[in-house]
Amino acid sequence: MLVDRFQRALERRDRAAIVESIGELLAQKVPMGPQWHQIAHIAAEQGEVALSREAMECFVEASGGHPQARYQQAGLLARCGGFRQAYAVICALPEDLPDPAANAYSRGAAALPLGHLDEARLQLERVTCLRPDIGQAWLPLSTLVDFAEEPELAERMIAAGRAVENGAPAARAAYSYALGKAYVDLGEHALAFAAFAQGAKLKKTEQAYDRERDRAGALDAVSGYDAKGIDALACEQREPTGRSIFVTGLPRSGTTLVEQILTSHSAVSDGAEINRLRILSRDVGGTAYPALVAYVAKNGVAPAARLWAHWMNDRFPGPGRIVDKSMDTSRFLGLAAALLPEAPLIWMTRDPLDCAWSCFRTHFLAGVPWSYDLEDIAVHFQLEEQLLDRWQEILGERLLVVPYEAMVADPPSWIGRIMAHCGLTEEPQVFAPHENPRTVTTSSVMQVRKPINRKPVGSAEPYREYLEPFLKAYPH
Repeated sequence: MLVDRFQRALERRDRAAIVESIGELLAQKVPMGPQWHQIAHIAAEQGEVALSREAMECFVEASGGHPQARYQQAGLLARCGGFRQAYAVICALPEDLPDPAANAYSRGAAALPLGHLDEARLQLERVTCLRPDIGQAWLPLSTLVDFAEEPELAERMIAAGRAVENGAPAARAAYSYALGKAYVDLGEHALAFAAFAQGAKLKKTEQAYDRERDRAGALDAVSGYDAKGIDALACEQREPTGRSIFVTGLPRSGTTLVEQILTSHSAVSDGAEINRLRILSRDVGGTAYPALVAYVAKNGVAPAARLWAHWMNDRFPGPGRIVDKSMDTSRFLGLAAALLPEAPLIWMTRDPLDCAWSCFRTHFLAGVPWSYDLEDIAVHFQLEEQLLDRWQEILGERLLVVPYEAMVADPPSWIGRIMAHCGLTEEPQVFAPHENPRTVTTSSVMQVRKPINRKPVGSAEPYREYLEPFLKAYPH
């Protein structure tokens, strides 16, 4: 009966019913055997961290504690933000599971976001020695080194191209981005761009960008919204909604740096790309204002705030405010502003050419299909700029816009403004965010561990001629 109810909930895509069914399956210890693995991932898709972890424990238990099940558990823990737990699980496994190279890769990849840089390098280099054809290992290793200072490693990596060329597209793409990083360090601009372009070409075959769908999403995001409508809904909210701080902007625009600054504060416990606004939008029935009005007419504003509080407490147990720097928050800003009226909103901007180059040369783990083509990047950038203009009109001073170049030129002033906007007192450690030991999982993992500096400003200039397709498609 419970299993049938769960299946029907899945067929209806009814989030609340799915979550309720999983909770009942766990409470009654229904013997699902290896199916607990799938259930754990379904729970994670619904934003339910505790249920997901509990289901995965049932999977491990059903396996008799088999090391392979523990290995899969580590992957789920990382997916749910439990990076330290995932690392501990991996380190407790035999070093030959599932094989020496895969084990070393998992250990190295898990150590990197935790800041265990020596361990990360040791394990990743071990992979490249055992299996130079594993392109995915070269990618995180490339972030750890300056190849200009390590020419022998650069030569070994370049030579590995022969081993990688017959591998799967995913391995070849990861290697191409790593190779591009090596050539950037070596000052070989033409070779660097060619390597990144090859990686982007391979990624594009996996995940195409739909310009019209992106345009439609941007249009829906602001459809029907105005300041009066948002204020009217916000005034109905009686639940506390100030725990979250939303930081948005294009990828590679400095959002991770602002997250690092904010999470340095004693009143802010953590931050991540939480991706719960997307799930909330499915409950609401969309991102446009008419969908939100219909949802509120049926449910009121309180249930959404309570669900949000549940998600935050589930993902981040304990006190402290949370920074949400999920990608594409710009598409859900109306929901956040209306349903979570006490949450501060911050939008990062950056020089378009620098940002375009940084996006093009970044291997985004989550997949960012518009970043694989320079003209597609221009299209997406224009849509985001239009959204920023509209949200500024609607939200006014509630939306703090932070230009990356201005912030790195005068960190004390801008950090002070960010603190004031979020209702936080200034503390010494927020002005030294590179000393913050927290887990960093984005592509900026190494940059934010260095003092704030202006080195990234103008980083695209050596590649301007190669970025001509972006410049032609970007009318500024």
